[in-house]
Amino acid sequence: MRRLVVASAILATFLTVPLEMAAAAPTPSLAMTDSGRATAALEYLLAAQKADGSLNDYGSLGETADFVIGAAAAGYDPATLEGCGSGASALSFLAAASDEASSDASSTGKAILAVVAAGDDPAGFAGRNLSARLSALYDPGTGKYGDGSTFSQSFAILADMASGVAVPDAAIDALAALQNPDDGAWSYGSTPVAIGQGDSNSTAMALMALNATGVDKADTKGLAYLRTQQVDDGGFVYSTAWGSTSDPDSDSLVLQALLSAGADPVAADWSKGSNNVLTALQSSQGADGGFAAVGSGETPFVTSQIPAALMRVPYATAVHPTTGRSVPLSRCPSPSPTASPTPTPTTVPTPIPTAPPTAPPTPEPTVRSVALATATAASASAAPASTTPSAGPTDSAAATSVSEPTAVALVAGATAAASGTLAAPGSSVPTGSGGLPAQLVYGLAALAGLAVVAGGGWLLQTRAGRQ
Repeated sequence: MRRLVVASAILATFLTVPLEMAAAAPTPSLAMTDSGRATAALEYLLAAQKADGSLNDYGSLGETADFVIGAAAAGYDPATLEGCGSGASALSFLAAASDEASSDASSTGKAILAVVAAGDDPAGFAGRNLSARLSALYDPGTGKYGDGSTFSQSFAILADMASGVAVPDAAIDALAALQNPDDGAWSYGSTPVAIGQGDSNSTAMALMALNATGVDKADTKGLAYLRTQQVDDGGFVYSTAWGSTSDPDSDSLVLQALLSAGADPVAADWSKGSNNVLTALQSSQGADGGFAAVGSGETPFVTSQIPAALMRVPYATAVHPTTGRSVPLSRCPSPSPTASPTPTPTTVPTPIPTAPPTAPPTPEPTVRSVALATATAASASAAPASTTPSAGPTDSAAATSVSEPTAVALVAGATAAASGTLAAPGSSVPTGSGGLPAQLVYGLAALAGLAVVAGGGWLLQTRAGRQ
């Protein structure tokens, strides 16, 4: 009986250890970080990149510059942004496009921001001096860059700050003068805006530029105006004068502006219940990593602005990408297999017959050769036909390795989970035989083992008693 107890205890230990290990094992999570979401958006953009290196949906360099800035903010090397194929790089496109936009202060300033984010010198970028071009667009008499509009002033000031160029005081004053003194808003124009006619995007850009220079006197009214543009989902509309639906563009710019002003975008005073600008951005990301404008599908134009915001990086903030680190290619189409050329049969020349001997010798059959032929035929008929070659050492290693799920796959899983349909890269509950949870399988096995030991012991005891 004592032996039975000891055996039962040992067996119970061995059977329950796997159960304890399964219970203690971490459960895979579908939680998606904002860094992962930024990467998923960049994967979407990489797949949308054109052969000339651009994301040029609307004929400007702006979205490509944002692509570069967002990639650098997420830690990827902008020099590696070459799409899915062997096309031109995003930086080479920016170099060419900057020539066409040389008279536009807004585009030139944004190009400089991208060049600086990529770790290059805007004063010597691909044989171009973008800093000199921007300086040539400044009018010291008026303090205006180019047309003096909010975006021209803002991007020019931010470009100067990012590249270490002193910002003229008159330029700062000219931008501040475009704010409406009553409601605190800016508009996209080059003259002070009438009350109620401003918009969140222009206001966010102006606040970012002024805060980058250390001038925060416009923050109080500017931030107060932005509060009026926040809606129930926690996001921001372009302007409540024209609509009531938040959009990712406005969310990303306002998020960056709040950070530049030292505000916490997820604090209670910038939330609508449990919603805030970050939850609004997260919920608006598609399963393919892209973001959509109101009433349309995902586009590179909208998506390009999001990664830097998700990484909490306002314009002109220093970034530190890792040299050589490239955006994953998960959204790129798989290359079609190339058919191997059919080898051309080589014509074997027919030998010229020679006169045979008068009495050709008759070959004697060999028992070994007959046996070998029989064994070979039997082996061939018994072996199953297979068209799949055996995996070599490289194939075997690839088959048994487990790769990390891509950011796009995680976004798809998180999106499906939010809608009530779990579409994760892997199940969040470890399973055993037949799809049952592993904990249940181990528990049943442990109980069965104990029952066997106990039953066997009872039989032995009964037989011993009868004897």
